[in-house]
Amino acid sequence: MSLSSYLGLPAYTFRRILLLVSCLLGVIQYGLVLTNGVSVSDFNDYYGLTEVQGKFLYSCLTFGACALSFIPGLCYDRFGCVPTMMLGTLIADFGIILQLVWTPDFPSFVSTMGGLSFCYICFGFAATFFNVIGSFAPLSVFPVQYVGQVSACVQVCMSLGMTIQTQAYYALKKSGGDPIMRYLIYAIITFNVVGVLMCVVFWLCRNLMEQAAEEEAEAEDGRSLWSSLKTSEFAYMMVLFCVAIGFSFSFLDCEGSLASEVNVSSKELASVFGIVNAFGRLAVCIPLDWTRKHRWGGVYSYILASLIVYTLGMLLLAIPSSPDAGTVRIANSLASFGYGGLLGIVPPALRLTFGTTHLGVIYGILYVAVAIFEPIWSFLFKKPEACEGVECYRLYTRTCSAAFVVMIAATWVVLRRDQAKTDRRARCPELLAD
Repeated sequence: MSLSSYLGLPAYTFRRILLLVSCLLGVIQYGLVLTNGVSVSDFNDYYGLTEVQGKFLYSCLTFGACALSFIPGLCYDRFGCVPTMMLGTLIADFGIILQLVWTPDFPSFVSTMGGLSFCYICFGFAATFFNVIGSFAPLSVFPVQYVGQVSACVQVCMSLGMTIQTQAYYALKKSGGDPIMRYLIYAIITFNVVGVLMCVVFWLCRNLMEQAAEEEAEAEDGRSLWSSLKTSEFAYMMVLFCVAIGFSFSFLDCEGSLASEVNVSSKELASVFGIVNAFGRLAVCIPLDWTRKHRWGGVYSYILASLIVYTLGMLLLAIPSSPDAGTVRIANSLASFGYGGLLGIVPPALRLTFGTTHLGVIYGILYVAVAIFEPIWSFLFKKPEACEGVECYRLYTRTCSAAFVVMIAATWVVLRRDQAKTDRRARCPELLAD
C-alpha cells in the first residue's frame, strides 16, 4: 500500500508533489537566461566586446532559448521527460565547458565572437529544456481542475528565478576574484544538480506519467497536431507571441538602457521586475480554477487584463515629454505585472485549449515566433545622436504602445467569440464535441 493510500489521500499524491518540486527547481534554473540584462556589460568588458556585439550575443541566447524550443517540446511529446532532460543537461555542460576554456586569444583559429555565439546558443537552448519540461510536466500529471493552482506554483518560481539568479550573480561578483568564471562554474554546477534531480524524480514517477498520458489520449480522442495548429485559437496565440511576448523579451534587454537615461539602477529595476511579475503570475493563475467556468473568468479575460496593464506601463514611457526616474519606476512595475500575467496565463491556456498530447511542440512553435520578432522589436530601440533621456526612444515605446492597443482589440474579439461559443454549447450540449 502506498503512503498516499495509507493516509487516505488520492493515489500518487506524494509523487505528484515530488514531481512538482523538482520542476520548480527547473524553472528557477531557467532564470539564468533572463539575467543577461544585468551581466552583459561585465561580459562585454571581459571579452573585449562592443555594445553591438553584446546585443548580438543576446540575440544568440534568445535564438537558442526560443527559436529552438520546439526541439525540447518535440522530445518531451515523443520520448518523455527523462531522455529529454538528460539531453538538455548534456547540452548545458557542452556549452558552458566551452565557454570556461574560451579566452579572447584561445583557440586562435576561431574568432571570439564566433565561439561565444555558439556558446550562447547552447546556453539558451539548454535552458529551454528546463523551461518546457518544468512548465508542462506538472500540468500533465495533476487533474485538470487544479491547472490554475499548479501553474501558479510553477509560474511564481519562474518569475522569482530571474530575481534569484540575478542576486546570485551579484553575490558572486561581490565575493571577489573572477566573476565571469565564478558565474559559469555556478551555472554548470546548478544545471547538473537540477537536471539529474529532475531525471531521478521523473523516473520514480514514470507510472504516474504513463497513466496520465493514457487518460489524456482517451480524452482527446486521437486529435492530431495539425488539427490543433489550423485552429483560430492557435492563430491568435501565434499573434500574441509575435507582438506581446516578443516585445517583452526585447524590453527585458533594453530596460537597462532606459534606466541609465534617468540614473536609475538596472539592478533595482531587475529586482522589482522579478518580484512584481511574480505577483502578476499569481494574480492570473490562482483564481483561474474557480473563475474559468464563468463567462468573464476564462483565460482570454486574464490575457486581456494583462495586456491592458502592460500597455499602461508603455504609455507612461511613450506619452510624457520627458519621463523622469519616478515615471520609469512606475512603468517598470506596470510592465512587470502585465508581463507576469501574460507569461503566467499562457501554459494553463495552452493546456486547457489544446490538451497535453502535443503541448510541448505547440509551445515550442510559438516561441519560434518570439525568436523572430524579438530582434525586430529590438531593432526599433535606437537613440538619435546628441539626444538624452527616455524620450529618445519614442520610436520604440510608441510603436509598442500602438501594437499593444491593436492586440487588446484582437483579444476582445477573441474573448467575445469564445463567450458566444460557450453560450451555444450551454444551449446545445451536443455541440460540445465540435
